[in-house]
Amino acid sequence: MISPFAVLAGAAVGAGLVLAYRGLAPGRPDVGDVISRMDAGRLENLQPVRTTAPAGGLEKVGAALLRSAGEGTLRLPRQELELIGRSPTRHVGIKVALGLYGLVLPALLVGAASAAGYPMPFPVPALAGLVLGLLFWFVPDIHVRQQAVEARADFRHAIKTYLRLVQLERAADAAPTQALKRAAEVGEGWVFVKIRDAITRAELEGISPWEGLRQLSEELDVPELGAPADIISIAGEEGAAVGETLGAQARSLSGALVTAAKAKANSASEKMVMPVSALVVIMTIYVGFPALTRIMSA
Repeated sequence: MISPFAVLAGAAVGAGLVLAYRGLAPGRPDVGDVISRMDAGRLENLQPVRTTAPAGGLEKVGAALLRSAGEGTLRLPRQELELIGRSPTRHVGIKVALGLYGLVLPALLVGAASAAGYPMPFPVPALAGLVLGLLFWFVPDIHVRQQAVEARADFRHAIKTYLRLVQLERAADAAPTQALKRAAEVGEGWVFVKIRDAITRAELEGISPWEGLRQLSEELDVPELGAPADIISIAGEEGAAVGETLGAQARSLSGALVTAAKAKANSASEKMVMPVSALVVIMTIYVGFPALTRIMSA
């Protein structure tokens, strides 16, 4: 008969795993926040950081910790969070949830083993919980940085398309400001949403749109977006023809992306050498050992 303590311990472990998965999975953006960012008439767009009321338990816990400790003490990866669209309150809430789960995980495992009739022959020190809690605390930061690397790669691909679109708009005799705005309106995806948001915010702040793009490139640490801003600024301030320069920049970025993709593919191929070699050796031993044994015993 299964002990009720084992059932409770298993349920606690399962709930912790579900909480960890939901914490690491990217959350859906708030509809109201998306609409407000797309509305050029809203004054909230003037604010570089728009704060909203915490919507869930993780956000509430994160907001409380941010108010008490401060963002500087927690050392949040602000650029990466802004790039993937995750709020600091949600990120801190995820860190707290995973840290607490790592803290109690050893006790849960020991309790489950004891309730199932398999007591551990040695005690699990409280230090194990502290170590796991500390490790789990940094897991969201590592995950966010990995997501940011992928997001920056997507950003570079979108910027290449944006450069081509701006070049076409300039070839159609569009003014520099109109070329940047129309090209951003044509494109789809989260990258173009951020570009449109940056241009709208620049208009509301009374600065040029290329200056808004330059600020966005610095905020997200994507220098490839600063290049078209510099090129268009030359056309806007000096009236120079920059169509060929935009095309050359797009071709250069395309070549860099192809080179990066080849390097990533080569790295993946090199990582597969050892597993494939080990598999070949194992299969050789598995097939040849019986035959060698029969030959030696004959």
